[in-house]
Amino acid sequence: MMNAAIQTRIAQLQIVKAKVLAALRKGENYELKTELNSEYKERRKEAVRRVIANMTVGKDVSGLFTDVLKNMHTDDLESKKLIYLYLINYAKTQPDLVILAINTFVKDAEDSNPLIRALAIRTMGCLQVQEVLDYLCDPLRKCLSDSNPYVRKTAVLCVAKVYDLNRGIADENGFVEAVRNALGDVNMMVVSNAMSALAEMNSMGGDVWRLEPQIVSRLLTAVNECVEWGQIAILEALIEYEPRDEKEAENICERLLPRLQHANGSV
Repeated sequence: MMNAAIQTRIAQLQIVKAKVLAALRKGENYELKTELNSEYKERRKEAVRRVIANMTVGKDVSGLFTDVLKNMHTDDLESKKLIYLYLINYAKTQPDLVILAINTFVKDAEDSNPLIRALAIRTMGCLQVQEVLDYLCDPLRKCLSDSNPYVRKTAVLCVAKVYDLNRGIADENGFVEAVRNALGDVNMMVVSNAMSALAEMNSMGGDVWRLEPQIVSRLLTAVNECVEWGQIAILEALIEYEPRDEKEAENICERLLPRLQHANGSV
């Protein structure tokens, strides 16, 4: 009898604890909601930081979606990055609300700041929401031929995201072909990202590219000018290449030999 009474008491305490925690969470979200709608820019910025901090540790802040969305119209790059991160996290559970952000995404994709253009196109690709694709095509097409290499290298990776979501749209709009052409870009980071995007699309079961001698020559040149991540992407692609003869194999080995002395073990 006593054991049953103890168990009942424990169950009651757990219910009370759950209610208290729920009330605390509700109270914090209410406070954040108020701060997100503050007339003061710094208070809104700090509220966005707190929302992301809560999201990072696993707290549910999805109820603040529309309030966070209102803060997208900002020139502050840090805040914009955090808000875009929030949208990516909750896009699949609230796809209808993400559509409300489309106009801002499209506008940011044409911003004078290349960092904002790249951020917008990367985020739109990472949302992985079918409804967003109709609005993504035009900005992505422009970013693939952007004058800034940082935007182009981001755009080619975005193509792989589009291909994963809808291969038909990626092919019909010429995005896959644009990534193939990017292997000839003057910027080696664009080349390495294009290589990575093509490899990713191939791994999805597609047959979008094959290593050819002229491409191999281009990659061997690019590997010396890329950052470590780019070098790894190129080296992984070259593993799949079968040289036409012994002379070509020796040439490839000679040009890649310095990579064996790289300080980074992954390279």
